[in-house]
Amino acid sequence: MLGLSAAGAWRYEQHVHRQPDWQIHHTAVPGAAKKVDAVLAQFERDHLYKAGDYLHSAGQHPDVQVLSVTGETHWGTGVTLILKVTGRGVARGFDQTVLQQGDVPICFRLQMGPEKDTRDDDIDCPAGAPLPVPEDPSLQGVDERLQRALNRVGPDESAVRAAVAKLKLDSAIHQDFAAKDGIVGVALQASQYDCVVARVKAPGDTTLWRPSHTQLAPGELGCSAGLAMSGEFDTSPH
Repeated sequence: MLGLSAAGAWRYEQHVHRQPDWQIHHTAVPGAAKKVDAVLAQFERDHLYKAGDYLHSAGQHPDVQVLSVTGETHWGTGVTLILKVTGRGVARGFDQTVLQQGDVPICFRLQMGPEKDTRDDDIDCPAGAPLPVPEDPSLQGVDERLQRALNRVGPDESAVRAAVAKLKLDSAIHQDFAAKDGIVGVALQASQYDCVVARVKAPGDTTLWRPSHTQLAPGELGCSAGLAMSGEFDTSPH
């Protein structure tokens, strides 16, 4: 009995010292895969088809790095991306006691077209640094500040420009202004689908509008100050 107990203890000791790395990696894969699900859902939602757009979109997701992109378009050459995604894994003993846990990189291959989309999970990560992807600025939290700033001024373009300048927004946020028939229009755009349009008619009479994802799709309205003076302002998508 003593020999059997000793053998069992030895096997447990080997498990403790040899298995945690494998367990951490293995249990990190499902969480990393969910992040790739979100990447693919964004691809579909934005109707992407160009290699550069896939790269930019994937690189905006937290804990996702793009290691390589090959091909040009979905329907032409097809586009292949290799993603490195951070997953959280845990190693447990036979009694489910947590032995170790940590973040580990898990790599995925996405094949977008030309005939069908496929993915391979938990592939060997290739060597090399991730591709540089500039992070998009954000208009989160800007709406109320913009509303207050514009409510203090009337439909005077120079005053409106000065009011927006005082907000000290990220320089990467595109600003557009236009004036027509006693109305000043303002458009702030941080990315393709992150847009705020404002119509200033009088002091205290400012309307803010965020066009929908559908309305901001390529070939649709676009984020511009002129939109504030058009009949499309503050409408719902058809």
